[in-house]
Parts: sequence; C-alpha cells; structure tokens
Amino acid sequence: MQIFVKDRAFYRALLVIAIPIALQNLITVAVSMMDTLMIGQLGEVQLSATSIANQLWFMLMVVCFGVAGGANVMLAQYWGKGDTAVMRRVMAMTYKLGLLASLVFSAVALLLPEQFMGIFTVEKDVILYGAQYLRVIGWSYPLYALGNITIMMLRSIGDVNISVVVYLTSLVVNTSLNYVLIFGKFGAPRLEVRGGAMATVVARCFEFAIAVLYILRREGRIKFRLKDLGPSNRDLYQKFAAISLPVIGNELMWGLGSSAVSVVIGRMGTSFVAANSIYNVLNQFVSVAIFGVGNAALTIVGNTIGSGDEKLAKQRSVTFLGLGVLVGLFCTVATLGLGPLVLSLYNLSDATIQIARGITYVGGGVVFFQAFANICMMGVLRAGGDARFVLVCEMIFLWGVAVPLGFVTGLVLHWPATLVFLFLKCDEILKSVVSFFRVTSFRWLRDVT
Repeated sequence: MQIFVKDRAFYRALLVIAIPIALQNLITVAVSMMDTLMIGQLGEVQLSATSIANQLWFMLMVVCFGVAGGANVMLAQYWGKGDTAVMRRVMAMTYKLGLLASLVFSAVALLLPEQFMGIFTVEKDVILYGAQYLRVIGWSYPLYALGNITIMMLRSIGDVNISVVVYLTSLVVNTSLNYVLIFGKFGAPRLEVRGGAMATVVARCFEFAIAVLYILRREGRIKFRLKDLGPSNRDLYQKFAAISLPVIGNELMWGLGSSAVSVVIGRMGTSFVAANSIYNVLNQFVSVAIFGVGNAALTIVGNTIGSGDEKLAKQRSVTFLGLGVLVGLFCTVATLGLGPLVLSLYNLSDATIQIARGITYVGGGVVFFQAFANICMMGVLRAGGDARFVLVCEMIFLWGVAVPLGFVTGLVLHWPATLVFLFLKCDEILKSVVSFFRVTSFRWLRDVT
C-alpha cells in the first residue's frame, strides 16, 4: 500500500475546501488588524483594554467552535452516508446550544464588565476603557454565535464559499465604520473604543443576516428550515452529547488556558499585553493555512469514514501528516519574514516593540508545531471521533505544563517576557509529538454514526 495519496481528485477536494476557509480566516485577520491599528492610534492603554475585553468574545468563539466542531464530526460522517434528515436534527441541536451559550456571555459583558476586566488587570484606566467596550459589543454575541455556527456546520459538506462572502462584507462594514466612529469623521461623534465596538456590532448584524438567509433560502443540499428547530430525538441527543461534549470540553479547556495565559501577560504590564496583541494578529495571519488544511482534514477524512472505506481513510490521514509538516514550515518562514513588516505598522514605545520582536522570533519556531498539532488533532483525530484523546492532551500539556510554568516564570520569578512567552506556548510542541504517534496508530478511526 502506498503511504501518501496520489489521486488528483483528493488534492482538488483539499484545495476546494482549504482555500475558501483560508481566505475567510485571512479576511477575519484583516478585520482584527484594522481594529488594532486604529485603536492603537489612541494609545497603548486603549489597545490593551480592547485586547483584554475581547478575551470574552474569544471564549465565546471557542465555545462556538467546540459546539460546531462536535456537530461536524457527526455531520461529515452522515453526509458520507447521504442521511440529510438526521443532519437537520443535528443542526437544530447545535443552534439551540450555541444560542444558549451566547446569552450567558452577553450577560457577563453587559452586567459584569468591570469584574471581568479585573480578572486580567489591576490598571484602572485599562478596566475603564475595557468596560466601555464590553457594554456595547455584548449585544452582538448572539448574532455572532448563530452566524458563525452556520458557517462552520456548512464546512462538513464542503460548502465553504459563503464564508468568504460573509466575512468580506464584515471587513468592509467594520473597517469603514471603525474609521468614522473611532475618530469622529464625516460629522460623526468621536467615540474612540466605544466607536470600535459599535462598528463591530453593525458588522455582526450583516454577518448574521447573510448566513441565515443563505441557510434558509439558498442552500439546497441539506435544506435546513426553521421548522426543523422543533423536533427532538432522545437517542440522537445522547449520541450528540457523547461526541460533542469532549469536543466542547477540549475547546473550553483550551480557551480557559488561553485566558489564563492572558492573565499572566496582563499582570506583567501594558507593554507585554500590547506586544502580544500585535503578535496575535501576525499569528492569525500566518495560521490561515493551518485552519484551511485542518478543516479540510476533518471534512475529507470524516466523509471517507462515513462512506465505509477504512483503508482509504488511513491513507488520507497519513497524507495529512505530511501536509502538516509542509504547512508548519510555511508558517515559520512567514512569521519570521512578515514580523518586521507588521511591527513597522505600529507607533508604540520602544519597550513594547522590543518585546514584540522577541516573542515574534519565539513564535516563529512554535508555529511549526502549532500547525502540525492542529491538523492532526483538530482535523484527523476529530474526524474519527477521537475527541476524548484530544481533550486529555489539552488538560495535561496546557493545564499541567504550559500554564503553571507561565505563572511561575512570569509572576513569581519575573523572567523576561520572551522566555515567559516560550513556556506559555510549550504545549504546542508536546501535543505535536503525541498526536503523531496517535494518528499513526489508527486507534482513533471509528464510524460514529
């Protein structure tokens, strides 16, 4: 048996899925970059405040990713079987869970903004600006959740082009309104961080409207309709819970771990927070290929398992290992090459720029392992329903190693920011090693339908 897939149809399917998803993520990064560039013009305090405030949105995004990710394991395999009736019921359950979660996050943003900001920083001005931002942007969370879940679920059947339309519209709306409302252009009041939040809320309205109209009016394969939200099926709920809960748990553990990382960074000073927010934009930019190939792995391997061809599923999973190495190398070169260019776009203090330069060098090495681990775990292993293994790895390496080392080196030993950043990201290295052996054992491969 040949190790890697040589069939051109496989690589065409890969590109058809990966390129639109990569483009969608690229547009999303462009939105983040424009936000940080514009708010960064107001000062480091405002940039740090919005960066910390967006940790709440980040946690919601993680929950949505977990809910839709668990659903996609089932959707991809049921699509391989051609059972669209069950797919519609899975989608209905996913929408209900996503809406419930988003309402909880909205309540925190609207009712407890100062308390949330106080988890990450003790600087009063940062808390003040962050609370202003949260009181506005919290209204957009349900719209974001439902629109984003729709787009992610459509990936299970390879329907990815709509995401480009949604996020390109969001880029234009958000960037235009940011310029008008943050700086008070064309007769509008100068609202600064609140203006940035308002621009995002309006952009979320556009995202939601386009995604919902598409799924209800234009999508013609699954044919989901509002009436599908009514029926329930206890057996399907149990299967959904068995598959989705480990995925949701994994995403929550990762998201909470990332928030714990932000606590360390936030309490080491405004310069580290601002530098890290700049690196995050760079990392998101070079990671578009990771998410594109990772989602393609989940869809293609999941569809293959659902069709019953176990031999081909094994071959395709090994092929994605090789692609993980290539994508990782690309991301490393891109991070180191684009780092100086991205830093030149910001007008920040010398201390902030120095920290940003140091963590960019470290990040250039870490992103190779990040790419490999993501494609293996979030793509291949999840396609076979191996979410529990991924959850265990997250618990051990992020919470058992990276977060404790970050707290000790950053808040107890007060080591330099660059070294602390390395320890905070070391879980990616450990996960990449373990995931290689797990994928090649093929013990993860099972039909969950």
